[in-house]
Amino acid sequence: MDKRTQKTLDNIYEAFSKLVNTKDYDDITIQDILDESGVGRSTFYTHFKTKDELLLRISKTIFDHVFSHSLQEEKSHDFSKDNFYDYKHLVTHILYHIRDEKELISGVLSSKGNDIFLDEFRSHLQKFADSYYNNYPYNKENVMPLGLKKSTMIESFITIIKYWISDGFQETPEKLTDMFISLL
Repeated sequence: MDKRTQKTLDNIYEAFSKLVNTKDYDDITIQDILDESGVGRSTFYTHFKTKDELLLRISKTIFDHVFSHSLQEEKSHDFSKDNFYDYKHLVTHILYHIRDEKELISGVLSSKGNDIFLDEFRSHLQKFADSYYNNYPYNKENVMPLGLKKSTMIESFITIIKYWISDGFQETPEKLTDMFISLL
């Protein structure tokens, strides 16, 4: 992607992030995004058909990176030397990205538009749960069915994120990881 296109997308993402923290998602218009970003209507529509598509793309960008097998050093953290299948490090990595995007994620989760974001998050967390239980065999004598165990893992992680947001991100990603692991 060329630098101009990336700058345009960055402006749109930043504008959306700012708006979602000042207005409810349903009340944000394309015109609001255009005004805040300084991007023209035709340029916006070159990249996105709707604001839902914008939110979905932002969500995919965040989660595709976090759940990718490519670990590299980043501004706020470095998991590049970790094993992707070290689940404790993976959870902590996810939490660092959520903290890095806390304004956007806080705004989205507190608005009516959170279904798009949560659906994308759940689909990635489902892959995480599948991988976790494939690599750490499930005790079949357990009274809880495997599907319910996975769903509980996914919803527990989302609940921890919502708690973290409501608590103003007081805890470190490492502390939240420990909390999550204790639930497993």
